Amino acid sequence: MPEFAYQDIEAWHTGVKLAASTGRLKIGSNLKASADAQAHAFEQAGLAVALIAEGSTREGPGQAGLYRDARGALAQCRAWLHVLAAVTNENESVFLNEFELAEQASRQVSALIRNLERGGPAGAGARPPMRPAPGGPGPRPAGPPRGGAPR
Repeated sequence: MPEFAYQDIEAWHTGVKLAASTGRLKIGSNLKASADAQAHAFEQAGLAVALIAEGSTREGPGQAGLYRDARGALAQCRAWLHVLAAVTNENESVFLNEFELAEQASRQVSALIRNLERGGPAGAGARPPMRPAPGGPGPRPAGPPRGGAPR
């Protein structure tokens, strides 16, 4: 069982994977620009993870704001990965795993925001369960036919 609320959020787990993957990149360039781009990408991924964790402790508009900021940090991480590809003269497919993780985390954070805007809890799924719990209320009793008697 997770110790903290943010550990229940898929976007947090994906963000942690992104930060770890970005931090472990082996860059075959000794240019300072490539090291800086990697550091900035790692920093933004870490910031997104921190904002998601912080957002899980809030309620109301502050929570949605923190999640929006996390989505922005993920976008900046992707931008720095594009810069890294450009300054190292690498094809962007070299960083495909990192791009996919950033995109996946961004979609997950967007789903959290949509769920908040609809009024549901941030960590919950978008749909309620289709069947009631055992021992719960059964189906509605049949009522009169709709539309009245045929003409």
